[in-house]
Amino acid sequence: MKRNAYAKINLDLHITGKRPDGYHTLETTMQSVSLCDTVFYRKSSSPFAFSCSDRSLENDKNLCVRAAKAFFDAAGIMPCGKLRLKKRVPYGAGLGGGSSDGAAVLRLLNDAFEKPLPEERLLLLASSLGADVAFCLRGGKALCRGIGDEMTFLSDDLPLLLVIAKGKDGLSTPEMYRRYDEKHASGQEDTERPENDFQPVAEEALPEIAALCDLMRAQGAKEARMTGSGSAVFGVYENAENAKSTAKALKKRGFFAKVCATVPRY
Repeated sequence: MKRNAYAKINLDLHITGKRPDGYHTLETTMQSVSLCDTVFYRKSSSPFAFSCSDRSLENDKNLCVRAAKAFFDAAGIMPCGKLRLKKRVPYGAGLGGGSSDGAAVLRLLNDAFEKPLPEERLLLLASSLGADVAFCLRGGKALCRGIGDEMTFLSDDLPLLLVIAKGKDGLSTPEMYRRYDEKHASGQEDTERPENDFQPVAEEALPEIAALCDLMRAQGAKEARMTGSGSAVFGVYENAENAKSTAKALKKRGFFAKVCATVPRY
């Protein structure tokens, strides 16, 4: 059995405050996109085993493993079978690749064992693994508030044609929060509020983010901005040929680049 694990982008992202426990509160619109990893499961009586096309991700911290353990524990099933992840979504990119993998594993295992867990229990498990995992379990488009755990699912729009691109370097989410806090504590407010509050500090850390957005606009993108805390950016296109030529040009320069589209709730 297999299931696609769709990445997400943040159409906008605003930091709205900071809680006493140190967590920041957000308001962001998340959207699933067709760029995806794939998880495979072979049901058997053999002890549970996990493998990945990227060997560096084969460890117990991987969200696929954590999601599988959470499922087996909740369903009262002895961990068994072989789980494999084919990785395509870049990590350290703000695309929710790990979260979507975890969500796909929950769905896949629940299907493989003939749905021992109801939808409400799956959502609770997903939320325990991370706010983005809960969104990725359902996908589509949602307005997320709080620490990402307050979700209002929105009507699916007509599909958007996108190019998603990323350089070799990733960005750490905790580091981006630290830079954001330092900048705003010193009174360095942005003259115009960006669509993604992380983007100004991310561009300071990784100038290629601004260069990628500029290149996309020059190649016909209606708009281009960073997703999440970086470092991937996305451009919105109306013309498929422009999108393809942009991706081709970026690949020649050594960037990861993929033409994709938004996907509805699943």
